Amino acid sequence: MKPVQAKIQQPTAPRLRLPEDRELLAFVFARFIDGEMTGLSEGHALNYAPDLASADFLAKQIRDEIRHARMYARLVAYTAPGSAVPRAGYLLKQIMAPLSGRVWAEHCFLDKAVGERWVLSLMETLIAHVDDKKIVTNLKAIARDERGHIAFGEQQTRAYAHSRWRRYYLWGLFLRVDFAMGLAYRLLRRMIQRRYSPAAAQLLKVFFTDARQGIAQHTADLLGVRLNRSFVQMLFCQLVFLLKSPFAGRFHRTPYP
Repeated sequence: MKPVQAKIQQPTAPRLRLPEDRELLAFVFARFIDGEMTGLSEGHALNYAPDLASADFLAKQIRDEIRHARMYARLVAYTAPGSAVPRAGYLLKQIMAPLSGRVWAEHCFLDKAVGERWVLSLMETLIAHVDDKKIVTNLKAIARDERGHIAFGEQQTRAYAHSRWRRYYLWGLFLRVDFAMGLAYRLLRRMIQRRYSPAAAQLLKVFFTDARQGIAQHTADLLGVRLNRSFVQMLFCQLVFLLKSPFAGRFHRTPYP
């Protein structure tokens, strides 16, 4: 007689649905709009692009950001019709703030290779867990463009990070974003559990833990460094960045006609 094996109950993946999760979805799409509008700062970065191909890419990205902002605005109206667009808190605004194109390598690394990967990761999480065809279709269309922006940022990062010091420096800058995202979740965790559905709270917990670790590992692989979370390195590299920023690009001359 064969022994009876107990079946292991697999945890059910959380699903987001309308109308239960309209408040969370409207808030996320409104933050996506904020991100797309900060992307318009690419217009300033055009003045510091190292070549025509880079300038052409930035011009295309600006068009993408405007189109995405309109798509997200329609999704906000779709998920929460008649409601005011929810605003972001101070901490979230600071995390999302873009870099000036005057610091070209840091701009491409933090805004594109890292920042847009965070956005894409959240987008892919929603695509996999939202039960709404219209939302998923729109997010898939935007995600295709975001992958192109990330690829450009990573290509520029590889070209810059050819020395040990530069890899160390960029990783230290990455840690600021990493620590900020970890802090944001710690501060918002209880509010998320009170305000949103159990499925939404579970999904955000998974996102902030799994996505954070996955992005950190991907960034470490991109730079060719060991994944470590050194607070001292983060502070030192941030200080270097703050000292460098006021002078970067001041005497820049665009190399193309």
